[in-house]
Amino acid sequence: AIVLSGAFYVVREGEQVVITQFGKPVGDPVRDAGLGLKLPFIQRVNRFEKRILKWDGSPNQIPTKDKKLIWVDTTARWRISDPLLFLTRVTTKTTALSRLDGVIVSVVRDAVSENDLVELVRSEGWEEAQEQIKEIGYSETAAPEIVTPLKVGREKIMRGMLEAASKLTPEFGIELVDVRIKRINYVDSVLKKVF
Repeated sequence: AIVLSGAFYVVREGEQVVITQFGKPVGDPVRDAGLGLKLPFIQRVNRFEKRILKWDGSPNQIPTKDKKLIWVDTTARWRISDPLLFLTRVTTKTTALSRLDGVIVSVVRDAVSENDLVELVRSEGWEEAQEQIKEIGYSETAAPEIVTPLKVGREKIMRGMLEAASKLTPEFGIELVDVRIKRINYVDSVLKKVF
């Protein structure tokens, strides 16, 4: 009974499994939910999430192209696309998060430092808001950054960040689904000047 109970394993929904024998992968990953069979005591079941996972970076101080120092708080969504490669290159979710730290933080730093602050804040659809701002009395001389035409915009910058970071993650068996800037804020010294 003990031997038979060790021979079966269950793959749950939202889970994928790689079987290892003495630390080396055996066969293809099991991606479908159901009951599986393995050699008891010799083979081990390694379980990985199949669902989309969350990565939250810590806020970083980054200078923009127009030399404004800002805090940028970033988040991303990712999934394990190749559990066998993930097991051999990364092993655990904690290690994966630290690898994603290195990839995403450097991509975000590059994107922020290559763009002006106004481009990081504004997005597509700004033309309608711009007309409303002009109606309430802002002039081009009073607030030139408000009426400056949008060159890139926040959405295109974030799409570029996702594209750049996505090129670096497949070697870990990871697929990046989305990279987003959650929050942008001035550093304390600049914030005091603004107020």
